[in-house]
Amino acid sequence: MQRTLNGKVRSPVGKDIEVFKRITTESKNPDKTNVLIMGRKTWTSIPERFRPLPKRINIILSRTMTETPTGTYMARSLEEAVSMVTENGNLADKVSSVYIIGGSSVYKEAMDFAGPCRIYLTRVLADFDCDTFFPEINTDKFIKLQNCEDVPAGRFTENGIGFEFEVYDKFVTDINSTRMTFNIMAAMCSNRGIGIANKLPWPSLSKEYRYYMDLTSKTVHPGKKCVNIKGRVTWQCTCMEEKSRDSIINIVISRNPSEEITSDPYVHKVVASLDDALLYVRTTLLDQVETVWVMGGQQIYTDAIDHPQCNHIYLTHIYGEYQADTFFPTFEDRFHEDKSIALDRTLHEERGVTYKYKVYSPRHQASC
Repeated sequence: MQRTLNGKVRSPVGKDIEVFKRITTESKNPDKTNVLIMGRKTWTSIPERFRPLPKRINIILSRTMTETPTGTYMARSLEEAVSMVTENGNLADKVSSVYIIGGSSVYKEAMDFAGPCRIYLTRVLADFDCDTFFPEINTDKFIKLQNCEDVPAGRFTENGIGFEFEVYDKFVTDINSTRMTFNIMAAMCSNRGIGIANKLPWPSLSKEYRYYMDLTSKTVHPGKKCVNIKGRVTWQCTCMEEKSRDSIINIVISRNPSEEITSDPYVHKVVASLDDALLYVRTTLLDQVETVWVMGGQQIYTDAIDHPQCNHIYLTHIYGEYQADTFFPTFEDRFHEDKSIALDRTLHEERGVTYKYKVYSPRHQASC
């Protein structure tokens, strides 16, 4: 992966510069500014008339520079620069996102840094003589994102040079990583029943079902989807309307899946466990997904409630006891009702059944 020769970029293309400027300048928070961290040689390779790069905080890494260039900040190491913009650093309250823009050793250190890291890479489809290089991307640590909306898709040609934009995200093989959470969706009656003979214990409730359908498929960001994770039996009891919603990705948990499930066009992936499902989402679907829902059955719920990545339990309380052969696990010792989340909390009645929607959060998330 070529980078530069004699301190100059070997393949300057206008669209690459345009994308670089847009990504590093646009702030997710209008009251804050993005940060550019660069080594001394990268700084000096920028034409003087463009230094410092405008509308961004420029931090230069150097152990030898004796004066801080006007309009910039200095740090002796990447670690020191990061400490300036995070937690109690003197720039922390001004910063939106942080971008590392070179050189080679700084890229390498950033890619090896603990914590999240995204790589925006312009891959030039030609060979040039170079004396500095971009580090090899470790595919055990980084996953290439497909159809990332941050960059233009496809192959481009400019000045006879072909190039394309790629995006990589670091993932952690530790399933307990806090980078991704999930919610549980369930309904239970007063004796904790959730099913009998592969059906609901209570009469069909159309309004409650619509609430369930809407919540587990709702997205805020265009193009994003919801993941619905279900056990084998729960999936086999799922109606076509629910399976075929456009905004969802179905993952089925089964250690011995039938051909009916593996060949089902609405099943995106079959995995052996909840951990496998979450790992698949994080390493393969992360850029496509907005929310992850775990939706039964009994053992899947048990695994989910005990999981450190469980964020909320959305539970419909059906008031009344019904005969059941599968039950929702006890959770009240570990979760509290979270009334800070916007929700219709009125008592509903339908077909002689009364019910109420509630949301629960892990007790360690409770406010003091």
